[in-house]
Amino acid sequence: MSFGGYVEENANTDIEFGGWPVLKTSEFRLMRRIPSLFDESSIITALQAASLYVQGELDELLVGSEAPDFDTRKASVYKRAVYGTAHADLLPEFATQDRRDAAENTAEDDFKQADRFRAQAKRDISLLLGRSANKVDLI
Repeated sequence: MSFGGYVEENANTDIEFGGWPVLKTSEFRLMRRIPSLFDESSIITALQAASLYVQGELDELLVGSEAPDFDTRKASVYKRAVYGTAHADLLPEFATQDRRDAAENTAEDDFKQADRFRAQAKRDISLLLGRSANKVDLI
């Protein structure tokens, strides 16, 4: 948002990480239903941090030091894991930014929602690793 209150409706930044699926802020906003009034730079930072987390969880899929070659379906699951993690991380920030009455959404203020977003991301990571989301470790 600019100082004059202008909101860039079509803001989009592509975020590339050397072989990993390209993340797009516009796609994130659309998939996660994020209003355009939220700051683009905050979203970029959250997506970068979330992608580093998800990539770290998927490090066993690396081929040498190169990112895995995901087909379209796996790329979609990867993006959902990253976007869900970023959304969970942004919830506290969303609660502090000014919102118009029409844009209010009590789900954004529900911090239990962040736990649900992170749980879905963990299930997506398990799916990409070929593991059950319901794992039990032996003692």
